[in-house]
Amino acid sequence: MIENWNVETVFIDSAAAQFSADLAYNYDIATTRAKKDVLAGIAYVQTIVQQGRLRVLRNCKHVLEMLDQYRWDDREGLTRERPKHDKYSHMADAIRYALYTFIV
Repeated sequence: MIENWNVETVFIDSAAAQFSADLAYNYDIATTRAKKDVLAGIAYVQTIVQQGRLRVLRNCKHVLEMLDQYRWDDREGLTRERPKHDKYSHMADAIRYALYTFIV
């Protein structure tokens, strides 16, 4: 499927070294390691959402649902603030990786 798109680079988690190598070998696609500063990245995405600089098409229902349902982990005893890991967190990470890495 990826060969149907004009993909120049993929923002990728630095822990996914094998996936990065596979993209380069199989599809000649470069990867860029994502900036993984979670709290700063979330703050950045929140800012551009609040400023109306992030536009999401109505038919992107999963993205809209993720933006509505993304939550902080409220469990007691956590040593630092972090997002809740659930079905919304993977898409949120992908959007954060792309926006925060590309812009900053």
